[in-house]
Amino acid sequence: MVKCVVGEVQRFVATIEMLATVILVLTELGNIAANFWTANVFAGFWCALVMIFHFIGLYVTACCSPSSSAATRAFVITIISLLATALLISFDAVFIALPSTCILTSSCVSNSAQTSGWSYTLSSSFLTTFKTLSPFTNYTSTSAKYLFQTIQLGVGCLCFVLSVIYVILYLIYKSKAKKSIYPQTQPPAMYQQQQQFNPNFNPQGIRRGPPPRNPQAYPGEIEWS
Repeated sequence: MVKCVVGEVQRFVATIEMLATVILVLTELGNIAANFWTANVFAGFWCALVMIFHFIGLYVTACCSPSSSAATRAFVITIISLLATALLISFDAVFIALPSTCILTSSCVSNSAQTSGWSYTLSSSFLTTFKTLSPFTNYTSTSAKYLFQTIQLGVGCLCFVLSVIYVILYLIYKSKAKKSIYPQTQPPAMYQQQQQFNPNFNPQGIRRGPPPRNPQAYPGEIEWS
């Protein structure tokens, strides 16, 4: 029962993360196009790459190879995805609070203020196209970056929570699996004590055959048959 629930949750988490990965890539593209020089070290791209490996691992574990080793590999990737999403959340939070934060180069603030060059052309072309959409007619590069980073922050938080959920479910499943195989590996101490005083004690209901036949009975002893 627990295994079935974990498999369904894995498929659900993998599907949500697949959609979230697409959003991370699109928001990072919009973030770069709005103003390249104040981009947040392209966190959306490398976080999306980690999430691709993560949702593929979850799909493989849930559908193609539902084994303990596959679940362990997915668990390891989940830990990496937790670190990646935590970094993404941190970068987005900093850039939202301080829009002029400069990380790429020491001259990115002055470069972002240029009115010529390929970065200015990219930003102008993007804003011209973006402002043709009715909800965004009054947007500037700063407000556009704020929108993309806010969406990216929310998606990063969602992926972080989903990864935490999978870690919890994995630990619960491993705990249940250990408990289910425990009686088969070694009986509890109380069972061992009962068997010492009562050889016929059989808590697991194992069928036992008749005692071995004694072909040579001693004199005066009735042979068992």
